[in-house]
Amino acid sequence: MIGNWPNTIALVDADYFYANCELARHPEWRGKPVMVLGRLNSCILAKSPEAKKAGIGTAMAAWDARKVCPHGIFVEGDFRYYTLMSRRLMEILRRWSPVVDVYSVDEAFMDLNGLRGLYRKPFDQIAREIQHEVHESLGITVSFGISVNKTLAKMAVEINKPNGILAVPGKGIDAFLATLPASEIPGIGFNRAALLEKFGIRTALQFARWPQIQIERLLGKSGLLLWREMRGEISFPLQSESAPPKSIGRTSSFDHPISSLDQVHGLAVYHLERAFESLRRNHLLTGELVLHLRDKEFHIYGIPHRFEQPTDDFGELVSAMRELASKIPKSHIWRSAGAMLVRLTPATGRQLDLFEDPQKMVRSEQLTEARLKLNERFGRTMVRSGTTLLITNAKPKGNEHRLPIVL
Repeated sequence: MIGNWPNTIALVDADYFYANCELARHPEWRGKPVMVLGRLNSCILAKSPEAKKAGIGTAMAAWDARKVCPHGIFVEGDFRYYTLMSRRLMEILRRWSPVVDVYSVDEAFMDLNGLRGLYRKPFDQIAREIQHEVHESLGITVSFGISVNKTLAKMAVEINKPNGILAVPGKGIDAFLATLPASEIPGIGFNRAALLEKFGIRTALQFARWPQIQIERLLGKSGLLLWREMRGEISFPLQSESAPPKSIGRTSSFDHPISSLDQVHGLAVYHLERAFESLRRNHLLTGELVLHLRDKEFHIYGIPHRFEQPTDDFGELVSAMRELASKIPKSHIWRSAGAMLVRLTPATGRQLDLFEDPQKMVRSEQLTEARLKLNERFGRTMVRSGTTLLITNAKPKGNEHRLPIVL
């Protein structure tokens, strides 16, 4: 048995985040089915509760969604706006607790230890006041799951959405787990749940009470970490400082499978530009570029290019992508394309080789900085590669009335 609050973790989950952000700036849409479209407007990325009731599912093809909900509101995703809203949300959370572990753009874990004494309020009241501040400041709602570790907090937040609060203290863990199937444990999934059921483990509580040696035999080390969390222990500590990414990838599907290698190349460069912005934002260099493809039969292809030295030079990346595009198999029908940057290292200073021209490198850096600043001010596609014009259905974002500068 453990005490009620030997450790207190909250997961704050922004409800239907992208759609909620759109409702915040378009309050006249509240109560209507709103759907946010993904890259190239090919699928549904997020939806309001009304759209969900109408039969819209996440990742549904956009043309299917229009058939199911012809009177719905379809919005092109504005990811710069969503990122800004996410940052403002995290700033609010950090005003309440100095330890915030950002889990994704719309989720964050908070360390609540000691806050009851600091604010002289129970944890659910603290959560309620944070909800109020978020709604007043941003116009969106968030849900809270509170428990003694990350996994239990994540399970709790799913029960009472949207705009809900559920606290599961240490002495209430068994009663909480008894109501949930084992498949509801994050990291178990359908296949693992089917395996557990063969051994009579159907509920999360049965999973928590199963002998440790059996859990490890069935699910290995990762399963054992989850088993400990179900018992109120801590397998996954909070990390208030996010680790740098090990890879940066961007990819999306075409509206319909295509055979045009020019369009495949164009979409790959479009995503290379997005990945490059993230590379620079994180102050990293890449040692390898991978052209990521998926064909009509859903087979995945990765065509790599290794650089002699790690780089963050956009011209060098585009040249490498052009070389990779020449290697694309010509007999395939393609569903998606993208770019992945791997072998990342901190950009603590580029190492010049013996024959590299320092002035050329400085000019290239100045051009890159000017490009990034223009896109930051006027929209991501204000300055873009001419190859992206080959994507017939890729529209500029931001100030679309301005003519783009094509390099």
